[in-house]
Amino acid sequence: MAHMIKSHFTSSSGHRAALFKIEPSRLVDLIISKQTQYYTLWAVYTAVQFAAGNYGSNQRLPLSAGLAVLVGVWTFNLGHLGFVLRCVEQINKLSRALTAALQGRPQQYRDELAHAFEDMREGGLFWEFRKQKGERRSYLMNTSVHLIIDICASVALLTRVQGIWPVAMGGD
Repeated sequence: MAHMIKSHFTSSSGHRAALFKIEPSRLVDLIISKQTQYYTLWAVYTAVQFAAGNYGSNQRLPLSAGLAVLVGVWTFNLGHLGFVLRCVEQINKLSRALTAALQGRPQQYRDELAHAFEDMREGGLFWEFRKQKGERRSYLMNTSVHLIIDICASVALLTRVQGIWPVAMGGD
């Protein structure tokens, strides 16, 4: 898909062509759609973390079940973080294109728009984004919040696993 879109932006001589046009108002729609996706990702994530931590439950878990849940939740956490950061990246790229349009810079608008559509993958490995700096939506802030919540939910889960914590912390 990205290759098809990219081919619309680039002529046979390699110069960016105006064959594929997206009006700024449509770009606003795309940004709003991406923002909705971003907030939905966080809502689902929150539900998973509360379920994994099983807040409000005092039922003990066998060690094998607790560790299996922990591994599954962390697999989900790291994959989810990749989805969130990719969504942030796409919002940032679309926002740069919109800014160029609003400032009346058509060539920069076309370039930013082409750049935004060159890679529209759904997710990525979270460490791919560590070099992204100075963006409107912060990669570092999203990653920090995500990892703090991950650790807190993991501790909540592990406090209920038999044989993990010393007796003084409520373990068996």
